[in-house]
Amino acid sequence: MIYRLLTLRLRWYSEATALLLLRRWQAIVLVLGVFGGSLLVESSHLVLALLDERHGLAWRLGAIGLWQGCWCLWALMQIDQIRGGRFRDFAQSLPLTPRHWRATDLLVLLVSNTPLLLPFFAAAFVLGARQGLSWEALRGGLLIVFLLASQFVCQLSAMQGRIRGLGALVVADVWVAGALSMHGPMAAALLAPAATGALWSLWGEVPALPLGAAALFSRVHRLWMSLSRRLIARLPPLIRLALAILYRQHRSSMFGKLFSCLLVVFVAEGLMSIWAYDGRSLPMALIAAGLVAMSISGLYRHLQMAHDEARPFTAALPMRRGWTVPGDTLAVLSFGLPFVLAMVGLLWWHAALSAELAAGFVSSFALLVVVLRRPQLSSSRNAVLSTALVVGLWTFTAATILLP
Repeated sequence: MIYRLLTLRLRWYSEATALLLLRRWQAIVLVLGVFGGSLLVESSHLVLALLDERHGLAWRLGAIGLWQGCWCLWALMQIDQIRGGRFRDFAQSLPLTPRHWRATDLLVLLVSNTPLLLPFFAAAFVLGARQGLSWEALRGGLLIVFLLASQFVCQLSAMQGRIRGLGALVVADVWVAGALSMHGPMAAALLAPAATGALWSLWGEVPALPLGAAALFSRVHRLWMSLSRRLIARLPPLIRLALAILYRQHRSSMFGKLFSCLLVVFVAEGLMSIWAYDGRSLPMALIAAGLVAMSISGLYRHLQMAHDEARPFTAALPMRRGWTVPGDTLAVLSFGLPFVLAMVGLLWWHAALSAELAAGFVSSFALLVVVLRRPQLSSSRNAVLSTALVVGLWTFTAATILLP
């Protein structure tokens, strides 16, 4: 029965995403045919960067979490197709054990994750070709096994609505990030239990945290929610309205923007650390800030669509024209500003960035976010092109002014 169920699930997924699957494989075959072996080396850097000695514990931990979050987001974007859609309502009446359901979900996820597996296959190929049989190759292989297994575990937990039960995985991420700082047999000995535990969690359940740690996590969560409610309650009504539209009606989009901005910041920070925060760091930070602004500027469209839907009601209110602009701008700016402040803080700490340059960087980014509202709302067809042109012009102008 399980094989029949798996066949029907895969058939449902292939029919529901037929055009998307075709485009994925066309893109993979085309890129592999054009770039050949050089693509394998380049894509492997996304994984093998975790083995670089020039990165610290915090960067490695963030990169591991970013990989897991991106895979989780990938599954959430197509969760209805992976689950089986309307077919799942019928299939749930079948006498199958939870392990059978987990196995079928895992195999369907394996098919849906084909584009995401390319960097890991490339990393394994590069490790085998360069390192051969050595402790460094074993260290990299155990890292790849842990990442793949933990990312599948995150996807399975997201499909089952058990994201809060991944506290033990956070502990494992910290363990792996610390183990990657070592070399030789010690690193392999520390990575082996983490990889084994991640593989075990694929078939079973994620181990629960001890009662003390679980209680600590719940206390921190309650404290965070309490502080958030108090802070939001003190904000002006227009800002609260914009924040409610973004974080309640468009959570998936905000989740995607979060990981895209985190990816930009982590790549920029990784390059700056490799360059030892020399003169190339500030231009890299400006480019990253422009990409962050380009990513978050799409939130203006979500806000404007919500305001347009509520216009039959809000038109009767005694509000001036354009009353939504300040709240929308501040809400979008509040989402993107922490990423820029993080990069400015790194430059101030490592590259001795002056206070004047830091203030100019942050204020120019805020001005860019304000300016990008018009290109996003003026034309839906040319929004991406006009936004990219504005961001490119801002990057060139800011670099000309801020660089000594």
